[in-house]
Amino acid sequence: MKNNPVFPYILILAFGIGLIFFMSINGAGKSEEAHEEGGETSEQADGAALVQGCIGCHGGDLTGGMGPNLHGIALSKEEIIDVLVNGKGAMPAGAAKGNEEAVADYILSLE
Repeated sequence: MKNNPVFPYILILAFGIGLIFFMSINGAGKSEEAHEEGGETSEQADGAALVQGCIGCHGGDLTGGMGPNLHGIALSKEEIIDVLVNGKGAMPAGAAKGNEEAVADYILSLE
């Protein structure tokens, strides 16, 4: 009986699918462990996710681009919220819709 040349490819495919399934199941619980072990707080993670829309103007690390550097910004929390709500210059109004406080806290945490 001859060996089927497709068999190794099918075996590799099955192994790959099984590995992807195992890794996704295994990784599902890791985010909670990271928070418990002193990783980012949920507020920091939320703020970091919310500012992803800001990187187009403020740069990938928010140190400036077309918009100003947000690290160590000399504005109060209330002033940042006002800019997020009402806009200022090229900054559009409503940039954080309903998440202004979390974004302001995140920006103030940047050093």
